[in-house]
Amino acid sequence: MNMKLAGIALSGAMLVSGASFGMDFDPKFYLGAEAQANKYKGAKEVKITGLGTIKNPDNKSLFGKSGAGASAFVGSQFSEYAGVELGYTVLGGAKVSYKQPGFEKSSFKTKSRNMYVDVLGYVPVCEDIDLIGSLGMGRLSTKVNAKAVGPNAAGVVETTNASLKSSKTGLRLGLGAQYKVTPNVGARFMVRHQKGNQFVKSVNSAGLGLFYQF
Repeated sequence: MNMKLAGIALSGAMLVSGASFGMDFDPKFYLGAEAQANKYKGAKEVKITGLGTIKNPDNKSLFGKSGAGASAFVGSQFSEYAGVELGYTVLGGAKVSYKQPGFEKSSFKTKSRNMYVDVLGYVPVCEDIDLIGSLGMGRLSTKVNAKAVGPNAAGVVETTNASLKSSKTGLRLGLGAQYKVTPNVGARFMVRHQKGNQFVKSVNSAGLGLFYQF
């Protein structure tokens, strides 16, 4: 499934929800930003052309266990109980040195980006507090840049660089709550799970964000 199909599906859900919850609600548009703490389930080995198979000697993820991240998002709460949101997330990468047969020194670094679209459901607890549930799709892209220093076939020491990228669209689930500090400014806390790609298999995150509602 690609992001275009996901967008069509979620747009349909938005229209159905709007009709179901009534048309007398004045839609509220918002934008915001969020800081995240992420926990990764990463691959234990990567095959890179020219460098062979890179493995973690401890049989653990090559991409680390955790990292920070940040998101920017825009959305619309089109009824008291439902809304839709689009966002872009930058995830903290990893820099790893590793031992590779035939090379004197080897290392690689990664960076991941995520574009997403979510349908949000709101459950009012009181006038200023809502519980939130989200369901959506995200496209997680991870790029690996590797470098190795070692002798070539002629015995001359040289540096070999290689890179590869994996992108995949996966399901996202989230739970959280938001608090309206003023009629226009709010804060929210969300925990989420998203399926990943060939390198980062999945991401669990906890995020604290601020938003401005028009």
